Amino acid sequence: KDKPSKPAASRSAPAPAKQVTVDEALAEFQKAAAAGCTDAPSCQDQMTAKLTAAKDLRVALTAEDRAAYAEPIRLIRRAESLADHYGRDNLGAKGNSLAVNQPLQQAISWLAVNR
Repeated sequence: KDKPSKPAASRSAPAPAKQVTVDEALAEFQKAAAAGCTDAPSCQDQMTAKLTAAKDLRVALTAEDRAAYAEPIRLIRRAESLADHYGRDNLGAKGNSLAVNQPLQQAISWLAVNR
């Protein structure tokens, strides 16, 4: 008989974020942020990349010290909530990307001062 394969992940369960250190996650976020954008499609791509990197950063901060990093974790969650509010497929619009980007930049600024 064939070996049973691993059960498929539930559709409702999100794929687990890769576990990285805070420094690695911060570097990835900064790389995504440095890409820049010039039009709606490139801004959509950049914001998608920034949100992916921010999620990895949030997971790393939570794993390292949830209490010490409560503020940047809250700010990243706020950005994720705004992205869901505006629609993750509609972040190329200037106002939407600016609204989502603001708490992300606040989180990065907090880390620059407090870490």
